[in-house]
Amino acid sequence: MSGGSSRPGGKQLSPLKQRVYVVRNEAFVFRRLVNKALFQRRVQGDVVDRFTQAYYDGALFGETRAETTWLGVRTDKCPLDLWIYQEMLHELRPDVIVETGTAFGGSALFLASMCDLLDHGRVITIDLQEFEGRPEHPRVEYVAGSSTDPEIVQRIETEVDGAGVVMVVLDSNHTRDHVLAELRAYAPLVTPGSYIVAEDTILNGHPVSPEFGPGPMEAVEDFLRERGDFEVDERREKLYLTFNRRGFLRRKA
Repeated sequence: MSGGSSRPGGKQLSPLKQRVYVVRNEAFVFRRLVNKALFQRRVQGDVVDRFTQAYYDGALFGETRAETTWLGVRTDKCPLDLWIYQEMLHELRPDVIVETGTAFGGSALFLASMCDLLDHGRVITIDLQEFEGRPEHPRVEYVAGSSTDPEIVQRIETEVDGAGVVMVVLDSNHTRDHVLAELRAYAPLVTPGSYIVAEDTILNGHPVSPEFGPGPMEAVEDFLRERGDFEVDERREKLYLTFNRRGFLRRKA
């Protein structure tokens, strides 16, 4: 048989009907794409923004992130971002995770726990302050000092030298100048295909704390203008609620 095509049911179509069928199918696919775009715009521009503000500001009353813990240790993070981190660690199998901004040590403990499950990797975490009661873990190394101090940076460079996969998480001082200095200092340590994550890019009205002033989001934009070997990986924002919008920066392979 020639000159016709068939639908899934097997019935032959004339060339004209075949064309109509294709056009209708293409229109259906187009409507789905448009509807998805409208859905994402509506959700991200309204529901997610409002929920992000409510969730973030809940800490002012000792709720939400202020009482989020991992194995009893405060993490002060969005749990959905922690979920994304475990996915990243499973995919990347980093040898070393460098964290700036240790605070209570909850996020370092979480990352180390994931390394335990993977039976691979360790965490180096840096902070100016040394909080009492930080958890001890064989995969966690605490470093006291400023993350942008040249001596600290050089020490970390030495520590990760020769590591197969290096990942960096920035969660210390959130002013633009400090985050940009961190990005410049630690980006060279990130191995191709891995990430440097600028946390709390939602500050300065993106959408929380509009009074904050230039912060991580502005630092990320400046950094991306400087370097072409990093890109925003929006797949890591797939759970909608994240403190790190445009902050998952992947080094191109």
